[in-house]
Amino acid sequence: MKIFRSKKAFEMITLTVIVIIILAFLIGSIIDITPKECRTNTDCGSDFYCGSDFACHQIPVIEKTVVENNFLVPSIITGIAIIIAAFVLKSDKIRFRKRAPKEISHEEIHNNSLRTP
Repeated sequence: MKIFRSKKAFEMITLTVIVIIILAFLIGSIIDITPKECRTNTDCGSDFYCGSDFACHQIPVIEKTVVENNFLVPSIITGIAIIIAAFVLKSDKIRFRKRAPKEISHEEIHNNSLRTP
């Protein structure tokens, strides 16, 4: 059973359907079906920006925490400790250093060698 009586009618219907499909794609790309709130940042308010989803989003506020260190007290304690350590090492009451061995003269060596049997 033949639907189309002539080959020319079939070609015209096929060409018409292809043209309608192409026009539908062109019209769809020109006229967006999805609603867009914005296209650029100027379309949004002053505290908003246009996101990749074409919607206005509020600009996040990033707060910076400032930490101030006061090293005055630790430096005073360290300075006092250095001064106390200097006085302790300089005084003769506490001996931290080894004394240098006493130099023995040649005479003492000679006398000691004579005393040994």
